[in-house]
Amino acid sequence: MQEANQKEVMHESQEMTPYSWKVLWFVFFAWVFDAADGTIYALTLPMIREEFGLSLSQMGMIGSIFLGGAVMGSVILPYLADRKGRRWGMAGCIGLYSVFSGFTGLAQNFYHLAMARFFTGAGTGGEWPVGAAYLSEVVPAQKRGFAMGLMQSGYPVGYFLAAAIFAGFVAMNLGWRGCYFILLIPAVMCFWVLTTLQESERWLKGREEAYLDSNKAKVSFGELFKPEYRKFTIIGTFLHIFGGFYSWGLVLWFPSVLMIDFNIDKLTTSYITMFMWGIATIGYVAAGPLSDKIGRKPTLTIFVTSSLICVAFINYLKTIPGVPLSAIYIIAALIGCGMGAHTVLISYSSEIFPSHVRSLGLGLAVAVGKGTAMLAPFLLGVIAQKYSVSAGVLVAVFIGWLMVPTILTGPETAQKRLEDIVASPTIRQ
Repeated sequence: MQEANQKEVMHESQEMTPYSWKVLWFVFFAWVFDAADGTIYALTLPMIREEFGLSLSQMGMIGSIFLGGAVMGSVILPYLADRKGRRWGMAGCIGLYSVFSGFTGLAQNFYHLAMARFFTGAGTGGEWPVGAAYLSEVVPAQKRGFAMGLMQSGYPVGYFLAAAIFAGFVAMNLGWRGCYFILLIPAVMCFWVLTTLQESERWLKGREEAYLDSNKAKVSFGELFKPEYRKFTIIGTFLHIFGGFYSWGLVLWFPSVLMIDFNIDKLTTSYITMFMWGIATIGYVAAGPLSDKIGRKPTLTIFVTSSLICVAFINYLKTIPGVPLSAIYIIAALIGCGMGAHTVLISYSSEIFPSHVRSLGLGLAVAVGKGTAMLAPFLLGVIAQKYSVSAGVLVAVFIGWLMVPTILTGPETAQKRLEDIVASPTIRQ
């Protein structure tokens, strides 16, 4: 049976099938609404604060509660996906963040809001590892980078969608609550994924063999630290730790660099940020096919190193009076391109774990990465206070650059079948 299954995988299609396209578009739209939720929350938070009378400490507490939910979801929901299937894992993720995003619109006080954001965070936290594992198992080896790039481009699309939803509700004087009711729409996808989408064939084969073989591997955290998998677990975890700092530096602090270090007004900053995210969409998509062609390692090195050089140049420009706005836009475009590093990050870390613990391994890496990255705002704040915001971003991106020596310690995965990267035994309940 196992030999027959391996032969079947050997003859997998080298082109995207209708089934793999369905899964790709499904995870793409899941990413869109994931990003839309976070952006709508950021946009509506001042209104929520005013209506509920929240203090700054309460606002910060809700942010921490959301991250706590994300860390928990990054572990529990991938475990469900490895035990019960990728479809059930994705349905759980989308159902959680969609339903509790809607509940945010019904919140009446701090406690309601905190609960809603905790479970929303749990859903979004599990979505990345489960969705990436699902997609990596159903697309051809030659197209995995391309598929992951398109999936990641759902994030900037979600940002723009959220801005449009928010602007529409504000223009019609409908208040902030309706924005969250729109986010109930993804819950419909749960029924669609469970009734229409097929389960991952690789996952199903492992389950079929599990019924025929008494010597079965266990779906557990201990499995990730067995000698044959320990190296991949360490690599994946450190990639996401360093990747977390990379994200904090480029995504959250770049607008502050513009307004504080370069004295650019809020409106112009918003235009530059939107331009950066438009370019980031291209960066996400372009990084995938490039990594399929030249390899994950060279592509990550190119994107992360270019971002580091770019941020170092920002620190130089800060010392020059009268920097032209055109130079700032060029910097923003290069930083947007550098966001493509996340495509390689999620592609690689979804490929290096065996199928029976792929979601769980990726989930553990994401959870530890998110948990460690919670230190980033404090670290960047201390550096920004003592030196400058640009200096803080430079430190964060340098820590992110450590993804390069980390990935160099692992195997190249581009255009390789998952079975050729790391062997996966059968599963024990």
